[in-house]
Amino acid sequence: MSDQSRNEGAACYKAADAETRKWFEQQWRIWPKRADEAFTTSLAFHHGAIQAYRAERSRDPEVSADLRMNLRYLDREHRQSLTKGENA
Repeated sequence: MSDQSRNEGAACYKAADAETRKWFEQQWRIWPKRADEAFTTSLAFHHGAIQAYRAERSRDPEVSADLRMNLRYLDREHRQSLTKGENA
């Protein structure tokens, strides 16, 4: 997974205006369908934004069942990469 995409997603969510946050939250609820056909974003990008949402609100956002399954994997993979980085 791309750390750069994850970091960009987190930064975008943190700096987003209300309309952009609404887009993120709608996208998460309907993923893999697109909230706006003009935008294509990676799972890593959304994972970073979701991490920012979690940090800000101390809870998970509402997400589609498909996205939830991917989040489990992405969270585990991210934790493992952090652990490997600490042990390197």
